[in-house]
Amino acid sequence: MFKRSIRALDEGKPVKKRSPFKKLTMGIVLATTLIFGVHAQAEDSLVSVYHIYHEGKYMGTVDNQDVIEELSKSKINKVIDKYKDFQLTVEDIEIIPEKMFRPVFNNAEVVENLGRELDVVVEGTVLSINGQEVAAFQDQSNAEMVLEKYKQKFVSKDVLDELDSRQVNQQLPALEEGQSRITEVSFTEDVTMETKKVLPDKIMTSEQGLNLLEKGTPVNKKYEVQENDVLGEIASKHDLSLEELLELNPELKEDSVIKPGEFLNVTVLQPFVMVQVKEEVSEKETIAYKTEIKEDNSMPKGEEKVSREGENGESLIHYSMTKQNGSEMKQEVLSEKVLKEPVNEIIIKGTKIIPSRGTGDLAWPAVGGYISSGLGQRWGKLHKGIDIARPSDRTIKAADNGTVISAGYNGGYGNKVVIDHNNGMKTVYAHLSSISVSVGQVVSQGQKLGVMGSTGNSTGIHLHFEVYEGGNLKNPQDYL
Repeated sequence: MFKRSIRALDEGKPVKKRSPFKKLTMGIVLATTLIFGVHAQAEDSLVSVYHIYHEGKYMGTVDNQDVIEELSKSKINKVIDKYKDFQLTVEDIEIIPEKMFRPVFNNAEVVENLGRELDVVVEGTVLSINGQEVAAFQDQSNAEMVLEKYKQKFVSKDVLDELDSRQVNQQLPALEEGQSRITEVSFTEDVTMETKKVLPDKIMTSEQGLNLLEKGTPVNKKYEVQENDVLGEIASKHDLSLEELLELNPELKEDSVIKPGEFLNVTVLQPFVMVQVKEEVSEKETIAYKTEIKEDNSMPKGEEKVSREGENGESLIHYSMTKQNGSEMKQEVLSEKVLKEPVNEIIIKGTKIIPSRGTGDLAWPAVGGYISSGLGQRWGKLHKGIDIARPSDRTIKAADNGTVISAGYNGGYGNKVVIDHNNGMKTVYAHLSSISVSVGQVVSQGQKLGVMGSTGNSTGIHLHFEVYEGGNLKNPQDYL
């Protein structure tokens, strides 16, 4: 171009100058062409890779997602015969794609890492109680069936169907006498269901689920050893083997001696949840009559008569009752209507003291002492009373008011006193060393009859004491 310009001047022709703007435009076009060419070249050289994560943990990078698909199918095929009834899949895998100029990946490493940690799962329904997962079922219908069957252990299906059909806040008719109705069937804890992926061997049948809800989970408790307890019986009582009981109590051995009052660790089954049933009942209840006592000083003390027979009343009670797994927890009276008022019984009791008539309440016939022998067979024959020995004072006293009908020596009884209490009762006092009363004498309760001795057939100083009522021998210990 430079030479061409000189030639133009020699010929006398003007020289044409190129526009700088034209040069700039041509430069931009050329540069743009080069950039787009390079970009297109770069796009063609980028390669996609896939970063694999399982439960938030990096497993590696692959260059083809088919690697993951094939691994998943392989793991499923290994167990598909064992779990034919399930729709099997694998745990969630996170795949993050990325384009790279110089791709780095290792398919074999990912397959090894993921194959070791990836589990075959099934999409099931997980049952949780108070947020704690307790069971998994194949689907929601199975879980609901288990809960329904659990309720039916305590109420009938008809009752549950009727409750389901009852409208919210529906006004119920008043209960008639003898009627009852269940107003609510619920669970004592918060029961929820959620669709989740779970291991197929964790899926329960409805029977297994029902058994789990009924029996619950073992809870450690303390058991207080009772008289005559042995380790084997304690274990059996708590559904434990002897080995399990010893494991809970490592300080014990199979031949260890246990004592009453000691505490052992045991386990008891506690239900995860209980079925709560609320019931309303309307029924008649008896109102028990009361007894009034009226004193009459014209009647001898110890006598009584019924002036008016008592009659029970009746009321119609409407109450609510709450049960948990069949055990009544509380009752609440909602309303009560008295149908018949009770009639109190009136008893007239005599207060007139007649010196020769007993009160019916026998006092201890000695000054202290203890019963050394009771009524019953002794030495091959009947011992008709009780023996009182070792008093602090040897004075013998009348057990009640009465009349002395016998006082003197009487064979094997030795010195004996018999009192007729003129109320159908008689008392006998034997083996006295001396007698202080005579026949026909009226004595009062606590009056001295004589002194304790060992006369007659006696092995030592004591009082032999007998009681008769209506002519029949009685055990003095029932009266004293």
